Amino acid sequence: MLNIPNTLACRPLMRRLALLSLGMLVGAGCTTTRPGQAAHSRSVATSSTVASINNALASAALRDHGSTADYRLGPEDLLQINLFNVPESEGGVTPRRMEVRVSHEGVITLPLLGDIPAAGLTTSALERSLRERYDRYVRNPQVGVRVVEYHGQPVSVLGAVRNPGVFELTGPRTLVDLLSRAGVDDKAGTQVHVYRQGPEGRESYMIDLLAVTTNPELVSFPVQAGDVIHIPQAGMFFVDGAVGKPGSYTLNRPYTLTQALATAGGADVELAKASDIVVFRWGNGAEPERIHVDLDQIMEGKASDLQIQSDDVIFVPMSGFKYFVKRFIGGIGLGSLPAPPPL
Repeated sequence: MLNIPNTLACRPLMRRLALLSLGMLVGAGCTTTRPGQAAHSRSVATSSTVASINNALASAALRDHGSTADYRLGPEDLLQINLFNVPESEGGVTPRRMEVRVSHEGVITLPLLGDIPAAGLTTSALERSLRERYDRYVRNPQVGVRVVEYHGQPVSVLGAVRNPGVFELTGPRTLVDLLSRAGVDDKAGTQVHVYRQGPEGRESYMIDLLAVTTNPELVSFPVQAGDVIHIPQAGMFFVDGAVGKPGSYTLNRPYTLTQALATAGGADVELAKASDIVVFRWGNGAEPERIHVDLDQIMEGKASDLQIQSDDVIFVPMSGFKYFVKRFIGGIGLGSLPAPPPL
């Protein structure tokens, strides 16, 4: 369910772009674009941003290795159990110190107590369980549990990462540690999803990828055996018309219209009709919503900057008058003519 083939996911969107490009060519008159321009797809996720994220993850992983207090015991972990208020010479039927291994069924077997569930518990939770059970045999039992040997426990990392797969936990590990091992891909979005099976059913957590690199609490988010960590691929937005670099761009962070245009090389000041930009946005219907935007008004602070959504197509039309001036008048050396009035 998490791994949809990219070719299947892209076909409906490319078909929409082809139809939209044809519609713009038929109805725009002088605002035509080069055929097929909108359907040209290239990923331009900023490699410097991804590199800085991976560097920050690696640095954070070196500083934080997880807390043993958060570690969940698993099969084949070797534990040392101490009964501190039982003298060595008076151990009787239960020794003061013993080493036991968690079985494949997730239990440990102790004198007097028999089989005790241990897998999935932290050491402090197991200590509480043992204190309750020893209370029948020892007055005010003081119990300590320490992991002597960690056994590998699987955690899956999927999605827009460079090295997807199953990683074996050998001790306490945090989210940032797993992400640094897997490496964030250039197509990654800004969210990390963690799915786990808790005592009351399936649990899910959504964490901001950029915040992971700066927020100490998120850096220390503990992962557990059986967790599935998924980084969804970022959506795309498309820019066409009178801009410097028309094409498709990865929506790897929140973008406003002005930021999206800047990413696409900016509106062509000599040709663009900035007051009549159209954003095509698909909802549940077959036809896109047309959102008309006046870039001049935004730049003057008279209108709010539109937030771009996944699959948005931004079309910057060409001014017929500007095109005429540039192509015909500018071409015969009449650059000293008065500037044309704004449309």
